[in-house]
Amino acid sequence: MKQLKERRRSLGLKKFFKLSLLTILVSCAAENKPEVNYAEEFKSILAAFESSSILDLENAYFEKEDFLEAYLEQLDSQKNYFSQNDVSLIKDFNEENKDIFLTLNLATNSFYNIYEESLRVRKSLLNKHKFDFEKIEYVGLENRVDYFINEDERKDFYRKIVKNELLNLLIEDENFNEAKNILNKRYSDRISYIKKTRSEDKFSVLANNFLSLIDPHATYFSDRDLDDWNLRMNLSFEGIGAVLSYKNETARIEELMSGGPALKSKEINVGDKVLAVGQGKKGKLTNVIGWRLDDIVEIIRGEEGSFVRLKIENENEKKIVTLERGQIILEESDVSSEIINYGGKNLGYIKVPSFYSDIECFRNQGFSCKSVSYDVRDSLLEFNRKDINGIVIDLRNNSGGYLHEADQLTRLFIDYGPTVQVKGTEDDVDVYTAWRSIKTWNKPMIVLVNKFSASASEIFAGAIQDYNRGLIIGQNTFGKGSVQGFKKTNLGQIKLTESLYYRVTGKPTQIFGVQPNLEIPTLLDVEEFGESKYSAAIKPTTISEAAFFKKTAINESKYKKILDQNIAESSYYQSLSDIKKSRGVQKTKLSLNLEERKQIYKDNRANSLELVNQRRSLSNLEPFASYEDFENFIDDEDFEIDAEIDQSAKILYEIIEAKI
Repeated sequence: MKQLKERRRSLGLKKFFKLSLLTILVSCAAENKPEVNYAEEFKSILAAFESSSILDLENAYFEKEDFLEAYLEQLDSQKNYFSQNDVSLIKDFNEENKDIFLTLNLATNSFYNIYEESLRVRKSLLNKHKFDFEKIEYVGLENRVDYFINEDERKDFYRKIVKNELLNLLIEDENFNEAKNILNKRYSDRISYIKKTRSEDKFSVLANNFLSLIDPHATYFSDRDLDDWNLRMNLSFEGIGAVLSYKNETARIEELMSGGPALKSKEINVGDKVLAVGQGKKGKLTNVIGWRLDDIVEIIRGEEGSFVRLKIENENEKKIVTLERGQIILEESDVSSEIINYGGKNLGYIKVPSFYSDIECFRNQGFSCKSVSYDVRDSLLEFNRKDINGIVIDLRNNSGGYLHEADQLTRLFIDYGPTVQVKGTEDDVDVYTAWRSIKTWNKPMIVLVNKFSASASEIFAGAIQDYNRGLIIGQNTFGKGSVQGFKKTNLGQIKLTESLYYRVTGKPTQIFGVQPNLEIPTLLDVEEFGESKYSAAIKPTTISEAAFFKKTAINESKYKKILDQNIAESSYYQSLSDIKKSRGVQKTKLSLNLEERKQIYKDNRANSLELVNQRRSLSNLEPFASYEDFENFIDDEDFEIDAEIDQSAKILYEIIEAKI
């Protein structure tokens, strides 16, 4: 009987695959949009890649089984969805057709269908299965090694997933029926979301997973995707200044941005539901309940000075609000600065979240435009006026941005000379150099980095280190030493690797990253992250050193001894070490026993509270009496010293003292 079920499933999948073939080249006819030939767009992507990337594209490689296996692993990296039978059917199809686009399209459609089915199975288990919370069993936290052998194994895995989700609610004092109701709503939302998936969404998943196998930093952008990317890099957009979330088929106001039309109107509040949207002061309202969130966002955004009408509902009323769209600045992604007093010295602190630049503004007027180098320069000038003794530049979690901004930012701290070398497809090396100084800061400096400081962050940190301009403190950086550019396709654009960059010494940042002069411990297992983890990561070489003049080397060993002693005496870092050691088996599996989970939950909260309170003590803030106080705390402070800033400030103080 079991074999018969498997055979029926196999026949069903084969029938699905044949039906998929009929719709592969069909666009969203049901969505009333023009037909889109995605096979031609895929060819366009290949052509754009071949003409512009520094990487060679071997079409024969795509026909090999190991490439298909790699693609399937990209789709289902944890092996939580595909069965071995699913994979075999896709491979059989590939053998019969030998068309990479048809195969990848089929695999992607199959994944979406299997994922949607998994949600339905899990929802059914939630409502029909009798869960035993006293049973000693575990769910793995690491990626599964193999795809599911059969449906029984897959269903049992889903049972554990649902049980784990229930436990997450039960340990927070929800009773079983309440937890069940909450999960039912979540599964309904997930199923509704996946049913709204369009063919362009699936093609985007196909293109991006395909590109990542040949270039880990290549990305496919539709027009909408590119608008969102530009918004993040320009730190501005035109709209009403509201962040939307989605719950129970309805968009809700999640956040109101400072200075935005929505906040200024005093007519809209966090939590309000958006029921309908109309264009202009008298435009017809269109019901948007059940719409995709990105579609709702698109019709609310618009040109500065234009009007949009929103039908809003909250606990007290329903009303229509008319707003004039405006220019919104994403201030939270902007450079920010603070003054820290340590040991009688005034120290400057500058947080650089990304290497942003308003490219359109520079194209149109060429000056007074928003950019990271302009904003940091303003902070440095202010620090000079206030006679600040030294600064910490914080690049933690800064994944990069514009190459020219890394160059310009570096020049605020050096006299003149090269900052970075860029090597393209023809082996020619472009040295970013200038012999006219725009140096703004001449005093001591520290650059704070972590594993997620990447790309432009690594260019800046590497140059500061090579010039002996300051000390780099933190953890080894990500290791992204490549430069990307855009190339148009028929329907969108791809961002792809055009060149590699090298430090002025000729050493690569690619894979190696920037090794800090002084290393600070972290709770994160840093070896699990970084460029080296990408299977398609470019293997770097070295090139010739550029001509540059560096300052006298800083006594690194002296400050390493000071840092090591400071960390050894720090109760925060002692607690951090103890927590890391206690993780043990929790790193690979998680208990599904209620009592064990309650204890883990209790221990995790206690550990978190201890670290939070020790961090608060660094800013002379009152400790939280309980974890509940921490959870309910509304942070109205923009800046709080953490352990890594504290250690950086201590080293900076020692450097300043040594120069006096």
